[in-house]
Amino acid sequence: MTDLEPADVLLINPPWLSKSQNIWHGIKGAMPSLGLLSIAAYLEKQGVSVRVLDIHVEKLSANETREVIRHVRPKVVGITVMTATAVPSYKIARLAKEADENILVVMGGVHAEALPEECLINSSVDLVVRGDGELTMYRIVSEFLNGRCPRGISGISYRDGNKVVHSPPGDVIADLNELPFPAYHLAPMHKYYPAIGAYRRLPAINMLMTRGCPGKCIFCNSAMTKLRTRDAEPVVEEIIYLKKRYGIREIQFYDDTFTIFKQNVFKFCELLLKRNVDVTWTAFVRTDCISHDLAKAMKAAGCHQMLFGVESGDEQILANVRKPIDREKTIWAHNIVREVGIELRSAFIFGNNGETMQTMQNTLDFAIELDPDISIFNVCTPYPGTQLFKWAKMHGYLKHEDWTEYEISTFLMNLPTLDSNQLKEFYSYAYQRFYRRPIAIWRRLKKISSFSQIADLFHAFCFIMLRHKFGARDVVRQDWAYDKKEDFFDFRISDDVETRLTYELHYEPLRSHPIVPVPAPPSVATSPAVVADSLTP
Repeated sequence: MTDLEPADVLLINPPWLSKSQNIWHGIKGAMPSLGLLSIAAYLEKQGVSVRVLDIHVEKLSANETREVIRHVRPKVVGITVMTATAVPSYKIARLAKEADENILVVMGGVHAEALPEECLINSSVDLVVRGDGELTMYRIVSEFLNGRCPRGISGISYRDGNKVVHSPPGDVIADLNELPFPAYHLAPMHKYYPAIGAYRRLPAINMLMTRGCPGKCIFCNSAMTKLRTRDAEPVVEEIIYLKKRYGIREIQFYDDTFTIFKQNVFKFCELLLKRNVDVTWTAFVRTDCISHDLAKAMKAAGCHQMLFGVESGDEQILANVRKPIDREKTIWAHNIVREVGIELRSAFIFGNNGETMQTMQNTLDFAIELDPDISIFNVCTPYPGTQLFKWAKMHGYLKHEDWTEYEISTFLMNLPTLDSNQLKEFYSYAYQRFYRRPIAIWRRLKKISSFSQIADLFHAFCFIMLRHKFGARDVVRQDWAYDKKEDFFDFRISDDVETRLTYELHYEPLRSHPIVPVPAPPSVATSPAVVADSLTP
């Protein structure tokens, strides 16, 4: 069990459990939460003592998590929440209250800000942060540690008596250069690893240059959020720091669209070469945000792989998902990237609105025509906060809101144009059809350059083709697997909550919603009344 020193703030990354039928269960990586590490760094800069607990890579049980919280003795616990980790996150909030009922429990992250009311009907959750977390979390911590109630802060949601209240939108951090480097020193850096097929050298770590995305894709929470970038210089300085302190040899940029600020990317590549920074790196790129000159510059500076979100090979489906990049543009982008010698990893989605067996076949045919080095086929998932989630709920297509199923491998909509069993069979068939081609097999064999890649290729083959998993990749303690979100709800919302988009939750005023108590399960550590008053230290 991890040994953390006592601190005023404990930031927690919850475990992520994947279903065995999910392709990612056998190949996905585990990287630090950059959001948590950025908040931790900002708090430290302001003189706050903080620790980070990554339950996923530490492979802690629920009981061990409670004991770590007791040992650290935090005044404030912050939990980052994705949709797939929502249920474990709700449990962690309860464990924190069981460790000390006076702890202030704060949730943030893409799922929490999309559904603040749901988070707050768990009486163990005191506040939800909406939008950028660094300044807001510092204001919360500062107020609470100084004996004041933090409810007057913008950008938060909380319970007030018999209702959930939303304060006005918080500040958007316009200049990302003002933020310190993420607090990597608080994370177990030696325990992180990249996804199979996504790296050339180890050790590898993730980074961000930008926040936000101007795109309008209906399946993405980042759609229409405010776009900002860090300057190239501090990004290169951060890479040099990571290389010197942790021996990092590979960077994986997780930006939604890495090349949107093209001149900044040119500068970044120039600086990497000028300063002889010997790292390899990967990036996510739109096919309409790349040029031949930019691809050449990226290759020269160490970029060895680009991921294109192609999504579909059917033009009507691309129009439906609001990503109408024409096929010729996508073909051209793949060709120029291949020409300069960068590996291609392309992602496709099955089960979009309007999808049929024919449109899925069109997508698979297009994937084979593009012939990227790696193809990733995902199942369309209507995440809360997206236009797709709103559309599916509005039309009665959403099957359920069991968040443990929301992990891009389960068909969660009852579309009139596509049967669930058809999609499930085609999802498996697409991987078999693409990767059993002799050229795909030969290409992967030719690119092997290390023993770790041999092991990864063996594991990927066994899981994708044979559905047999070897090793401990993605292993999580199973006591997190048996809960339902309803197990942690001590209130219910007594009116209808409008389905809102992430950018609306960031930037627009929200109305309050009444809540009423429900009988609590026997394991609740404190009564709803006690927890509701816990905002006062």
